[in-house]
Amino acid sequence: MKKTILSAFGVVAFAACAISQTTGNWCGSDHIIQKQIEADPNFQSVLHTSMMNAAQSRTEEGGARATLVVPVVFHIIHDNGTGNVSDAQIQDALDELNIDYNRWNPDTTSTRNTAQAPFSPQAGGMDIEFKLAKIDPSGQCTNGILRINAPSLTYDAGEDCKQTNLGGSDQWAKNKYFNIWIVNSINNNGGAGITLGYAYLPYGGGGGDGYGILMRHDWLGTIGTAAGGDGATLTHEMGHSLGLSHIFNAPWGSSDGCHTNDCSSNGDYCCDTPPQEVPNFSCNSTWNSCSSVPSGDTYGFDTYDQIENYMSYNSCQNMFSGDQVNIMEFNFTNISFLASIVSGGNTVATGVNLPDVLCKAQFSGNQLSICAGETVTFSDESYNTVNGWTWTFTGGTPSTSTDQNPTIQYNAQGVYEVTLTATDGSNNDTETKTAYIRVLPEPSILPFIESFESYSTLNGIDEWEVYNPGGNGYDIYTGTGYTGNQCAKLTNFGQSAGNSDELISSPIDLTGITSEVTLSFRYAYHKRYESNDEWLKVFISDDCGGAWAQRKTIHGTQLSALFQNSSWTPSAQWDWTTIHMINVTSAFWTDKFRVKFEFESDGGNNFFLDDINIYTGPPSETIVVGLNEADFQLEAVSVYPNPTDNELNVRFTVPNAVKTDILVQDVTGKIIQTSSIVAGAGSNWIMMNTSEMASGMYFLKVQVGDAHKTVQFVVK
Repeated sequence: MKKTILSAFGVVAFAACAISQTTGNWCGSDHIIQKQIEADPNFQSVLHTSMMNAAQSRTEEGGARATLVVPVVFHIIHDNGTGNVSDAQIQDALDELNIDYNRWNPDTTSTRNTAQAPFSPQAGGMDIEFKLAKIDPSGQCTNGILRINAPSLTYDAGEDCKQTNLGGSDQWAKNKYFNIWIVNSINNNGGAGITLGYAYLPYGGGGGDGYGILMRHDWLGTIGTAAGGDGATLTHEMGHSLGLSHIFNAPWGSSDGCHTNDCSSNGDYCCDTPPQEVPNFSCNSTWNSCSSVPSGDTYGFDTYDQIENYMSYNSCQNMFSGDQVNIMEFNFTNISFLASIVSGGNTVATGVNLPDVLCKAQFSGNQLSICAGETVTFSDESYNTVNGWTWTFTGGTPSTSTDQNPTIQYNAQGVYEVTLTATDGSNNDTETKTAYIRVLPEPSILPFIESFESYSTLNGIDEWEVYNPGGNGYDIYTGTGYTGNQCAKLTNFGQSAGNSDELISSPIDLTGITSEVTLSFRYAYHKRYESNDEWLKVFISDDCGGAWAQRKTIHGTQLSALFQNSSWTPSAQWDWTTIHMINVTSAFWTDKFRVKFEFESDGGNNFFLDDINIYTGPPSETIVVGLNEADFQLEAVSVYPNPTDNELNVRFTVPNAVKTDILVQDVTGKIIQTSSIVAGAGSNWIMMNTSEMASGMYFLKVQVGDAHKTVQFVVK
């Protein structure tokens, strides 16, 4: 069985780690542990003392002990796509974990026992079982798997996905359950490469409500989305959670993994894992990065690197050392929440040994908002044993089914409920989800304009969907707007940082477009504090919201450089910025086009949205008012990034609404791209697609009538 770990997680941040010299930001937990140290400088000493005590227990602990039973809960944070992994893949990952920790893995025969690598006699295994919980914290039955549809949290994920109030999933009590969060991708904190996961060490409280493992779905187990893998990423992460550091960890105060210090209080605190200078990703059986021999070393001479170790980065992992096993077993006895989790009383309380009978009917749909005529595939998630299903689909075709995972078509606009009755032959249970499937109205036609003047609320209307898992949500604000007396407002003042709020349109028909289309909108916003870094993201979809493509991101001082400590409301048109997006490419010119506005909070101020326009060609006079070319005064034009490769941002300011032409010329004077927009009074921001332009110098001209300004830019 080949073991592969491509990135490291949970490095002991207080020991200077040589990984930064070679792999950038591969260590996902460097950032997390560093934040712990910044919050409490004493934490650095706590880690060292705790690990040294656990390591030195290897001469004090030992002997047979009862099997350790660890109840596990998986939090699947997904977007109804491939990241919503199957129950079978989750069980496969647990099986691999049990195999590795008990040293049942068939590749133990590959552990070397040669003169320069005498490691097989030092390999150790634990008597441990990781099992899915069957009773939840409230005493109700569970299958140990929570599925949370949170598209804004599953990509570039971090600690926010561990919080229910932000749309994620709270940790179940860490003294009763071991928590594992599964996501699509993980924030690598600006580093190179990808991060596969990270884990808190259990010392000093174990990171509080964050304790557990966060990892990508495509490295979970060996089947499903991780087909072809070997399950070692979860094994590696669990090692960190139970108290192990990397085998290449440097001694206290050093940046070099090679050392001659006492091996029980330096490096990785294990005397039977030879020091390693830097991470090594290969399986070179004669690799020897250090010639030094630590004081107290098990072998007493310069051995090869222990490339077999699960706490390395090598792709041939198949062992924990005896010292590593003793550290983990010591921690299950001496760290209170770990001792509690494996206690006999907790085994009963979490029901891990209960028989597999049906205790709950449960299901999900792969897409809950669809266009008329589309289908929804329903997945049975009942537990723990099911052999019969009776479905009822109001408004669906067919209206009933006995399949386990049926696909149902919906042809008429409306909001519909779904019912499932599951059975194991002896027990039955029913789940009904009211207002579960939303079939959207017929697509709007171009030109499309939304000034929010015709609504009293955005909640429950057909034209717009509001998604706010933990915040206030978008709604209608009466009293101000760029056009008219109303706009959409997100009451963001007073919201906690990390909230994600979405406003999503119903379908819009773009099939009549032949040349270009412009999506424009206006927003008004001031920060609450100068340090606020809040984000506006604009997404578009060509399949009614089945998949989304991000087309614009604005944050921090780009969103606004102004701030006001009290709750802010725009008072004049100059408070509004107009965004013009001409990067809606032809792939999105369908009758199932939708646009989504997502705002991510950072404890800032209110956000206002108005005048959402989608149009082709010159703008209609009935859509845009106040054109007055005679008063045209074009102020400074700026473009960025410059040089650019895929997208050019153009910003300029005009005193009133005016029809404006944007022209791009090459160095010969040939016009290679033109666009017409209606610039709004105040700041205007245009996004232009440059991905198909050849490398070289170009000139961008902003023109109204005979008046114009020209700036130079470069395409890389």
